[in-house]
Amino acid sequence: MSVMTKVTAPVMQRMQPTITKYQGQLTQRWQGLQEREQRLIQVMAVMLVAAILWFGIWQPLNEREARAQMQLQGQYETQRFVAQQISQVLYARANQRQGVQAVRADQLNSVVNQLTGQLELEVSRSQPQNESLVLVFNEAQFNALLQFIQQLSERGVVIENLDVAESNTTGVVRVRRLQIRAAG
Repeated sequence: MSVMTKVTAPVMQRMQPTITKYQGQLTQRWQGLQEREQRLIQVMAVMLVAAILWFGIWQPLNEREARAQMQLQGQYETQRFVAQQISQVLYARANQRQGVQAVRADQLNSVVNQLTGQLELEVSRSQPQNESLVLVFNEAQFNALLQFIQQLSERGVVIENLDVAESNTTGVVRVRRLQIRAAG
């Protein structure tokens, strides 16, 4: 005997007389109705079940599916945008190799300061590490960050490591680590 049966059996035994009483009363009322009224109640019951299925199950599922489709579309748009920005950076790198003078290691700090000033990016921490420079931004506009990376790439700066996290604000990211070095 299962645990559920052990629990429900005493309850069902106590309720059985009440259930039988109401079942009998309901059967008497049903038989007391005219055939036309019985059909009307049957049709109403079918419509009530259909309404419950429609508004309780079908409609919420459709709404969730529509929301999921919108979120997926937004993710696709973000992915396309990032892919486009990557191609621009790669294009800029190719152009940079064709004649733009590369930044030297001793110029790296001044170039970073100049670009962050132009793009209104606030560097939280700047730390030299061997031949590299590690930058941290608490909050940065995503588009400005991409422009910053693109302009660094155009100047021959190598992006060694980039660790970006989302923030609570739309269009703003947190750069936990951007490690760059001069190409030369």
